[in-house]
Amino acid sequence: MSKVKPGPPHPIFIPHPELSFEDALVYASDLLHCAEALHGSPKAAAHLMEMAKVMVDRSLECMSP
Repeated sequence: MSKVKPGPPHPIFIPHPELSFEDALVYASDLLHCAEALHGSPKAAAHLMEMAKVMVDRSLECMSP
């Protein structure tokens, strides 16, 4: 019997493809400010930080041709 291997996780948070460079960075900044305020909830803060990473990655995509 072979073990079933799960596929890669599906992204839960996907930015809109037309989101601008500036808007992505503003949104990332807002998410990080919210994460910083969540001292008592590390799981929630980690989730917001992951969302901020997606926004930063989106801003970098805007810079490449």
